[in-house]
Amino acid sequence: MEKVKIAIVQQRIKIHQPEINLNLMEQFIKKAAGKADIIVFPEDSVTGPVMRKKEFVDYNHKYAKHFQILAKKYLIDIVPGSIIEADKRGWFNVAYYIDKSGKILGRYEKINLWHPERSYLKSGTKPCVFKTRFGKTALLICWDLAFPETFKQLLLKNAEIIICPSYWLKGDAGVGTKYTRNSEEMLVDSMCASRAFENEAIMVYTNGAGKFNYGKYSDALIGHTQICAPFLGSIAKMNHNKQDMRIIAVDLSILKDAEKAYKLRVDAKKRAQSFYSKRY
Repeated sequence: MEKVKIAIVQQRIKIHQPEINLNLMEQFIKKAAGKADIIVFPEDSVTGPVMRKKEFVDYNHKYAKHFQILAKKYLIDIVPGSIIEADKRGWFNVAYYIDKSGKILGRYEKINLWHPERSYLKSGTKPCVFKTRFGKTALLICWDLAFPETFKQLLLKNAEIIICPSYWLKGDAGVGTKYTRNSEEMLVDSMCASRAFENEAIMVYTNGAGKFNYGKYSDALIGHTQICAPFLGSIAKMNHNKQDMRIIAVDLSILKDAEKAYKLRVDAKKRAQSFYSKRY
């Protein structure tokens, strides 16, 4: 399939209010049904950051099952942001790709945890690349965006569409905010465009909207939900942090032209083969 219509959702997420979030997400899914092939939500879309609260952790995949039902009902592929799930190994930040038949095609456990997460979440260990009717697709989550070496694993597996749900705050820059309040927007914009060029892939990035208030801490999400492609950079971007949804038709034939021009996939595989042959 040369073209795919992707609904990118910049969702205002209610902290620790999953019923409200699930209802809102279904409204977006219903609105996109029949118009988009895939709908993508932000990280922590169901509960907001769980912040060690066990009662908001999913122990039996109930949220994944919920979205499997919605995918079949509305006949649309769904990436429901990310969900904090637990098993005997610990708690993980998990993203799913569910196709329109309700089948789970991809399940990814976040590898590169944001440092506040590391005190209560476990890191995943495996990249997630799988076949869809649109081509090879990969899942990442938020802070993974900052690690080119993680993307290189996806390049070696021929990922064509890379989907990255996120929950990114202005204050994540820490002391960097004294230099500019727009540090995180610039960081995300530059990385999304760079990853699309570097990996000859369509980069789909979705972030939360609005304010983050928890206890005495207050911040704002950066928004900047966007889709980027080789040659073009950003082909659609929400230059704000308000709740919004856009449906973008993406021409996948641009990826073939990127490989003709840059040959990054061929070179990456040659270098990987050379590395392993010399080492082993």
